[in-house]
Amino acid sequence: MNTLLNANKCIALILAVLLLGCNNQQPGEQAHDNHEQEEQHTDQTQTVELTSRQMESVGIQTGRFSRLPLQNSVKANGILELPPQNKADVSALVSGAIRTINVIEGDKVEKGQVLALLEDPHVIDMQQDYVDASERLGYLEQEYQRKKRLLDEGVGSQREYQQAASEYHSVRARASGLKGKLELLGLDPEEAREGNIRSAVPIRAPLEGHVRMVEVNTGSYVTPGQHLFEIVDNHHIHIDLMVYEKDLHKVRDDQLVRFRYTNQPDDKLYEARIFAVGKAFEQDPKAVRVHAELTERQPDLLPGMYVEAWIVTGSSEVLALPEGAVVSDAGSSYIFVRDKQEQATVQRAAGSEGQEHGSSFKAVEITTGATDNGFMEIKLLEELSEDTEVVTKGAFFILSEMKKGEGGHHH
Repeated sequence: MNTLLNANKCIALILAVLLLGCNNQQPGEQAHDNHEQEEQHTDQTQTVELTSRQMESVGIQTGRFSRLPLQNSVKANGILELPPQNKADVSALVSGAIRTINVIEGDKVEKGQVLALLEDPHVIDMQQDYVDASERLGYLEQEYQRKKRLLDEGVGSQREYQQAASEYHSVRARASGLKGKLELLGLDPEEAREGNIRSAVPIRAPLEGHVRMVEVNTGSYVTPGQHLFEIVDNHHIHIDLMVYEKDLHKVRDDQLVRFRYTNQPDDKLYEARIFAVGKAFEQDPKAVRVHAELTERQPDLLPGMYVEAWIVTGSSEVLALPEGAVVSDAGSSYIFVRDKQEQATVQRAAGSEGQEHGSSFKAVEITTGATDNGFMEIKLLEELSEDTEVVTKGAFFILSEMKKGEGGHHH
């Protein structure tokens, strides 16, 4: 009996030890599992995968960080302009009808290129008059020299010499004037003397550039001074900025200007440098005109575009993004960056399955600073390269997709 009681006690003791061991192990294992699940859940909800079709339909755009003087700059608005010597109004020098037009708006032209041909009977008459004057000039020159020689020998008449000299000089002046007119019209006087009479006058481009405007049609009758074409050379495009009186003391020559044009489809910033500050106030508005030249040629910028600019007055610049790149959630601010490593994995997997390629975006928590003219100062809480690809448009859509994913892994 005692033996049986002792055996039962041993069994009860072993069971108690095992039960205590299990109870001590389960909370640790459970906590470890919960921690792994939380990490997995965090990773899932902080990364969002989108197909290229989703990105296109929503209009998601990406860009890079900018360095902007949000607190050390003068804001100004202006317009892209050309200096007078880089634009030309092409006019007719004589009356006539437009026979042909060789260009359309937007065409690139070289200096001296024929833009159109203008014809008129008077053009033919002018060439004939020059030929007649040139032929008559040869005869009158010989007669003038003969009368002069006779007068020098004492056998000629002073009156006849003066008459010959007068007629010779008159015709010579007429021939010279007609020659100058033909050359001004773009016609070759020597060709006319050889019998090659032209019926049309070429209208040529006075400078290299692009045709901005064509103001005539084939068959139009034009008069001297009438505008036919406008040519612009955008190589020396510059900005005319209006700086108000309160900021004028901060502005000087050679300061850097960062600008973008109105309704620009992306967040690219162009650069220019101030080369002249006006010395008189415009009356409406009460501001001084400041001129800045682009630091490098930009073919996508055209005269007449309105711009918004920052004139850099201090050396301190901050990391900045467009305001639309920053989203808020639960009191924190985030930006979304393209996860290059994850993107490669997604594309390989999608390619192997024949599915649509996509991109992966990761939420990065930040804090924000100054806001100015559509840009916001970004203060990074983790290290990111300045050439990191950041979502600049469509961040709210990505945030909503991330919120959906909080209930489970979302693709």
